[in-house]
Amino acid sequence: MKKVWLSLTAITTSMLMPNCFAESQSVIIYGKANLTLNKIEEQSRSTNVDEWQLNSNASRLGVKGKYEISDNLNAIFKMEYEVHIDDGSSSSSKGSDTFEQRNIYAGLEGSFGTLIAGKHDTPLKMAQGKIDRFNDQVLGDIKNYMEGEDRSSNIVMYTTPSASGFQATVAMIPGEDSKGSSGNDGPADGTSISVSYKNDWIVAAVARNDDVDSQDVTRIAADFSLGDSSVGIIWQDAKKIDGSSEEDSLLISGQHTFNDGWIIKAQLGSTDYSNDNEDTQMSIGVDKKLNKKAKIFAYYSVVERDRNSSSDDDSSLAIGYEIKF
Repeated sequence: MKKVWLSLTAITTSMLMPNCFAESQSVIIYGKANLTLNKIEEQSRSTNVDEWQLNSNASRLGVKGKYEISDNLNAIFKMEYEVHIDDGSSSSSKGSDTFEQRNIYAGLEGSFGTLIAGKHDTPLKMAQGKIDRFNDQVLGDIKNYMEGEDRSSNIVMYTTPSASGFQATVAMIPGEDSKGSSGNDGPADGTSISVSYKNDWIVAAVARNDDVDSQDVTRIAADFSLGDSSVGIIWQDAKKIDGSSEEDSLLISGQHTFNDGWIIKAQLGSTDYSNDNEDTQMSIGVDKKLNKKAKIFAYYSVVERDRNSSSDDDSSLAIGYEIKF
């Protein structure tokens, strides 16, 4: 019976595979595992945390591809999920699933540009590029003190072709899930727009969110390449749409790459709140590239949270490794 079943499986596979490859020019399965062992100390919580943790740091698994509809038109898709390697489930309020949605979309691309719809990082979030040198790391990511790091559901986004290094991206979020003001019911109650420029020595962007996650945000970002070194800066202003609060944020980061695969990096950022509170983040780390797909690394991050007459420090000391495929 087992041999019969294997034979039927082989016949079915051979019948289906030609059709699959005939319709699809390219389908890629990809992923990343990023694991760290963290010594976490958090004073800002109601109960102080002082413990060792194993963290998965937005490890992911995805499939993406495209196929040709005509000479100047391709259908494209991407389905990417965060995988919680450390304990198999999310600890966030989103649920306890092993797989958590990241950027997921379908769309079209051609000489006119790229049009997609689904769930995706906003143009303002993408404007940071690689300036956040500790992206996805516990207490190292700029989301710990800076607004605008949004991945929006039900988003429709258009990106122009690049022209002399310039490119624009426009996204609209229907009232269904803009998380903006009450009574939203239009096709573009939340919007996010960015204009970027890129050449051999600079990647820069100006971006704006209106009524996304109940915030109006303006972000200016620039990353300068100086040979083996890079220096980046982000300035940002964020306001609650109801006018209840305002935040001014600044980040400066840098890294230097040595010929033997070692990278040293650091960043310093802060957010000043309209109620006189302030968050300040400092991170420093070192990476060692093993090859193009793997690295080991260590870092230390601390976020100081000043609240009126009190000040609390949250810190993470970590060692880890990353494998891409």
